[in-house]
Amino acid sequence: MRNSTATGRFDVRSPDGTMIAVWVGGDGPPLVMVHGSLQDHTIADALVHELRDGATTFAVDRRGFGASCDAAGYAIEREFEDVAAVVDAVAARTGGPVALWGHSFGANCALGGAARTAAVDRLVLYEPSLGLSYPAGWIDALEATLATGDGDAAIAMVLRDILEFTDEHVEAMRAGPEWPRRVAVAHTVAREACAEQDWVYRPGRFAAVTAPTLLLSGTLSPHAVRKATDAAAAAVPDARIHVLDGHAHVAHRTD
Repeated sequence: MRNSTATGRFDVRSPDGTMIAVWVGGDGPPLVMVHGSLQDHTIADALVHELRDGATTFAVDRRGFGASCDAAGYAIEREFEDVAAVVDAVAARTGGPVALWGHSFGANCALGGAARTAAVDRLVLYEPSLGLSYPAGWIDALEATLATGDGDAAIAMVLRDILEFTDEHVEAMRAGPEWPRRVAVAHTVAREACAEQDWVYRPGRFAAVTAPTLLLSGTLSPHAVRKATDAAAAAVPDARIHVLDGHAHVAHRTD
């Protein structure tokens, strides 16, 4: 059955009181979308456009991004709760379970959220990053850069050192219209890196995820990113991986 929802925005109150903005568009079954690091929900605009005739998309601004609020004392578990609260709100609005998509750090949040609600009937995770291993001293260097107020340099560090973008690619991104929005959220990068680096998969932690789960992984993605995806797949009951041949970490934007 198709569910048609008017375009617009609504806010969901997370269990800790943080207000999470959700942007609605399209026509069809409900799909909750959770963005990754470095930018708000608008980073998935191209994908939302592709899906507009086949799904009603509910694109989340994660806490600290876009129109959503933030809170002191960050913990990734709060983001799990945010996603679960949004999923439950969307299910209540549309009258049934929803599909849930997350990319990169947003895939981490989607995975944790799916374990906290029974309203997810399909789960798609594009290269979740829990357990991602950072070079020795890199997070300290990032925090030192952020302490100087140089958000521009911090974003470039992530792109070059972790995602293995070339200098030419970084400079092209720096000249693009999205760069200021990335710099504006540079303060979130260190807390996310710490959450990833410190993560340990405990047996059964995601046993509550009952939805069919598909993980996407690019053959051109950095080895550490693909390794983190494999670890996530092993932690979810009956999950499967689909490999995107010839693609890297952002195929939903480049193809």
